[in-house]
Amino acid sequence: MRRDSTVGDRGSMTSTHKTLIGSAILAGLLPLVGNGLYDGGDSSGTAVLRQAEEGLPTIAYAAYSLELAGFVALCVLLGCLATLIGRRSPVAAVTTVVVGTTAVAVKVASVTPEMALRVHHDGLDPAVAELMAGLNGAGFVVFGFLLSVTLTAAGIGLLRTDEPRWLAWWAAVVGGLGAVAGVVGILEPARYVPVPFLLLLLWMMAYGLTTAVRPTRRMTVATPVPATQ
Repeated sequence: MRRDSTVGDRGSMTSTHKTLIGSAILAGLLPLVGNGLYDGGDSSGTAVLRQAEEGLPTIAYAAYSLELAGFVALCVLLGCLATLIGRRSPVAAVTTVVVGTTAVAVKVASVTPEMALRVHHDGLDPAVAELMAGLNGAGFVVFGFLLSVTLTAAGIGLLRTDEPRWLAWWAAVVGGLGAVAGVVGILEPARYVPVPFLLLLLWMMAYGLTTAVRPTRRMTVATPVPATQ
């Protein structure tokens, strides 16, 4: 005969707890700071070619490094969320990982035209240069759509856990709005509204900070009960 008791695994659980907190805060904060430091500058063809010839400003190196670190933190966060919701909502967990990984891949790949532009800018027409630089903006819209779908799935999964329901609803509802905004942006790029995407970055930070002030999660294990004679 057995009974359930709650015990804390202070080693692995504390490590997981800290990883979730750190990755959530960094995944939301670093892209905001990086984009605030350097937003890419003028996107006109002439300005793009001039920048390719002169090289990136120093602040751009710091900004891009922060954004790349933020993407790494996002991957870690998605793994933590999938682990958290996996047992109670496996479909949401798989969706979070698969779509989230695709979102990060799309965003990172979107910088490759700009990289090629810096290497092969000699003799390029300004219109072609502007088109290549514009591919980065298109990648951001697709990334915003995929990230919104990812966090919608994560939010739905969190509703089936003991996490704060307001955080779960925030991710699910704002993620849904972000997905709609992404569809509009894909069809009509000039009409894309990034507000839901920014709110999802704020959600990550809010989730990390909220998790930091909550008690460390504990594990439920079964312990034997002596048989009654």
